[in-house]
Formats: sequence, structure tokens, C-alpha cells
Amino acid sequence: MNMELDLNSTQTKLQKEMKHFFALTVMSLAFAGIVIAFVVASLTVNIPALRTGDSTMLLNSFSNIVISLIVGYLAFRFLISTAELLSRFDDIKQDDAGETPVSSESITGKIIQLMGLYREERPHIQRMILVSRVAGVCFFANALIQTVLFVINYSGGLLELASGVGGIVVSLIMGLVGFLLPSSFKKYAVCWDQRIVRGNEAEKTIASFLEDSS
Repeated sequence: MNMELDLNSTQTKLQKEMKHFFALTVMSLAFAGIVIAFVVASLTVNIPALRTGDSTMLLNSFSNIVISLIVGYLAFRFLISTAELLSRFDDIKQDDAGETPVSSESITGKIIQLMGLYREERPHIQRMILVSRVAGVCFFANALIQTVLFVINYSGGLLELASGVGGIVVSLIMGLVGFLLPSSFKKYAVCWDQRIVRGNEAEKTIASFLEDSS
């Protein structure tokens, strides 16, 4: 009975870790997609402006295009890397789909797979945490800009009020999610770091034992 309770507790904790990791990945994908959309919009505006004969406007448009291309390239690479990480994570997640009840071997195997994934992708996961925080800042800034524009331009219509407040609320919620996700995931990241350290120590112990035996 106690073993069953421990197994259920471990499974519950593992599922929470995976849900937070999935949410962090989706947030990173969404923000990368938004950045790419802004890059496309910037290119759409600045490329036609190259036809101008004004040297100052030409230089400004050209610099905007160069910056947009660099940002777009970085965002696209980040998007692809995150999508590949999500695909690998989804494969691990689906390994025991439909298995009821989940066995201890299945949970142990999943923990080992997640440890391997975290060990290999740790630098990218740290970038995802950073991007999530940056996304939070951007959404909060967007909410502030929307609020200022709404106060300046509001004419008293109910539909305009609902639309304006709705956009501000969505930006605030996304900003909170962007900040809260890394904070909540951090405790799981610390847990994975500890597991990796213990795993490395166990590997060294086994290797030392095998050398002594030979």
C-alpha cells in the first residue's frame, strides 16, 4: 500500500514537472512566432521605402532591414530548436500513453529519459527561461502602451471600452505568465540538476568499481 502511494506521489510530481516544462516550451514558441511576425511587418514596411531618394530615409530603412533580418534569423533558429525540443519531449510523454496503472519501471524510464533530455538541452532550456522573462517584459510594456493609447483615444463607446480593456487584460495575463513560468520551473530545474549530479556520481562509482574488479 505504501509502495503504491509512493508510486502515485512520484507520478504526480513528474506530471507537474512535465506540465511546467510543456508550458515553458509553448510560451517560448509563441513569443518566437510573435517576434517573427514583427520582423515580417518591419520588412514589409522598410523594403518598399528603399525606393526613396532621401539618403537619410534610405539609410534608416536599410539599417532597419538589416536589424530585422538578424533578429528574424535568431528568432527562427530559436523557434526551430524549441520545436525540436518539444518533439523530443512529446515522444517521452507518449511512451506510456494508455498504460493504466503506470508501472514503476515506466516512471523510472521516463525520469531517465527526461534527465538525458535536460542534460543535452540545458543551454537551450536556460535560453527558454530567459526568453520567457523577456516576453513577460514585452507584454507588460505592450499593456502599458495600450493603456496610454486607450486613455488618449477613448471616445466613450461600450464596444471600444470592451475591446480596449480586453486587449490590456490579455497583455497583462501573458506578462504574468512570462514571469511566473520561469520562477515555477526553476525549482524543477534545480531538481533536475541534483539528479544529474547524483547520476554522474553513480556513474563514477560504478566505473571505479569495475576498474577495481578488473
